[in-house]
Amino acid sequence: MRWAYRAADAAGREARGSVSAATAADAIAQLQGRALWVIELSPVGGPPASDEADGAAPGDGAALGRRLSAAWHRWAGADDESLAVATRAAATLLAAGVTVDRALDFAAGHSGERRDGGWAAVFRAMRTAVRAGASLADAIQAQPRLPAFFAPSVAAAEATGTLAETFAQLAGTLERSAQVRARIRSALVYPVVLGLSSIVGTLVILLIVVPRFSTLLTETGSRLPLSTRLLVSLSSALSAGGWLLLPTLLVGMVWWQRTQRDPAQRAAWDARRLRWPVFGAFERQRDTARYLGTLALALASGVSLLRAMALARATVRNTALAAALAPAEARVRDGGTLAGALRESLPPLAVRLLEAGEAGGDLAALARRAADAAEESAERQLGRVVALIEPVMILGFGGLVGFVALALLQAIYGINASLT
Repeated sequence: MRWAYRAADAAGREARGSVSAATAADAIAQLQGRALWVIELSPVGGPPASDEADGAAPGDGAALGRRLSAAWHRWAGADDESLAVATRAAATLLAAGVTVDRALDFAAGHSGERRDGGWAAVFRAMRTAVRAGASLADAIQAQPRLPAFFAPSVAAAEATGTLAETFAQLAGTLERSAQVRARIRSALVYPVVLGLSSIVGTLVILLIVVPRFSTLLTETGSRLPLSTRLLVSLSSALSAGGWLLLPTLLVGMVWWQRTQRDPAQRAAWDARRLRWPVFGAFERQRDTARYLGTLALALASGVSLLRAMALARATVRNTALAAALAPAEARVRDGGTLAGALRESLPPLAVRLLEAGEAGGDLAALARRAADAAEESAERQLGRVVALIEPVMILGFGGLVGFVALALLQAIYGINASLT
């Protein structure tokens, strides 16, 4: 089978032609062996291979499958990794002197996603806007899926002629963020599995095991011990009203979503969460790392300090902490130092590093170091959270099993005693 291709060589020149291969993957491998990076590949006389791979017409169940797949990729972190891969690809080609539109086209084909959506569609839309005469910063600004710090960083890079370096810094920031999130998700896997297995085990005991034993015990006509009566009552209540659990859960989810839409209630909840032991420290350090990492990237790209602070504050997810960071911008605007303005909101180590950066004239590098330190601290706090959750779950489930065993054994011993 022959495949028509459009590719770029190491110098960024576009090449077109066709190759003979059994599959699209084989054709791409052949072209990579020639030091060509595929931009577009399609069977001769047919639709593009990426479109053919969709395998479903619009309007069928494939659309739901794609949405579920996209949600799973976002949860698993593949969405962030795809953006990092595409940004790194664009940075590599820009450093080699390739034009912006060709670099974006190449990044769209190497985002790690299908070309019908996701980051591939975002980079293709940016390429179209650039070819129509828009600046790259404006093209990025028109894509709401991209992080907020992309557009001003690129705008500053276009003004200073450091576009390749800025894209490399953006890619590095995304890669570090993806790595941190991956480690956090890995740390949470065991507690989540343990919690789900405990819930399933508890339901099996209360809905299946206990009712069968209670039937046998009540048929004897003897008086059951208090612990056994409590266990049977709990099992009966769960069996009779278990169907209410799902509606109650749904109502609770709707109520929670409405609560989170209210800025005042969400801010109050976020403020309370920061005061929690262990959990609050983890969230504060994690948001501090986001703030300082974005601040460092924006400053390194040539963004003004006040604009960089506003962009960094937009990445803070805890609304109470973000509100506490807002007055710092007014203090800096009035002539104050950055470290002094953030002293009440950031950890002491971060403030000391910012002071050193301001004194030494290398604020971006020291802010990056402070962000790394905050990320390391957040991971340590997460380790403490996991270390706290695991024994609590184990003891809770073990205590329930022990209570069930004790209640049933007391009933059995009581029946044996009455029969002798």
